[in-house]
Amino acid sequence: MAENKPKEIRQIEIMEAALKTFIHKGYTASRMVDIVEKSGLSKGAIYHHYHSKQELFLSLIDYWESQLFPDLSRLIVSESAADNLRAIAAEISRTFDHKRYVFMAELEFWALSNRDEAVRRRTRRLYEKILTLIEGIIQNGIASGEFKRVDPGISALAVMTGLQGVIWFSIFENQSYSAAEYLETIMDFIIHGFKKSK
Repeated sequence: MAENKPKEIRQIEIMEAALKTFIHKGYTASRMVDIVEKSGLSKGAIYHHYHSKQELFLSLIDYWESQLFPDLSRLIVSESAADNLRAIAAEISRTFDHKRYVFMAELEFWALSNRDEAVRRRTRRLYEKILTLIEGIIQNGIASGEFKRVDPGISALAVMTGLQGVIWFSIFENQSYSAAEYLETIMDFIIHGFKKSK
């Protein structure tokens, strides 16, 4: 019986059901009963773990970060800052190709961040971790002489917003170029701007 499953399995089932529901209906139109139906668990099992839709959504952001979005820190293996930035863009491209829904969920995070302070704070923490990682890569590039002296914070924001342009491809189909081509090109543009003139 579904209720006898281990707690961790039930929570993953709830998260997966919530993810599908929020992507399909949006946060506002989604109801806890929709998630109950999608998960196959009882209402009591859902409410045992999450007391409200907002609490469930905040947990979904944690789940998205730890289970769905790639761990970008593991890609920092090269002495070249440019190579590390390219590796991040390539990983985002692979994630988009295999799990486009990851970026559809991110759209919901953005949308609700505009209206819900708790979601805004949680989403901001998520992005600040990514920004800190990218800023570190840029600082290493400056220290090694690979990059010119740019403002690392502003530059990290430029990289992150460039990468998030992939969300466009989650929404709109039939583009004349692919998400992979976009990511490779935008990262080349950005790196070219960081590089020291020879």
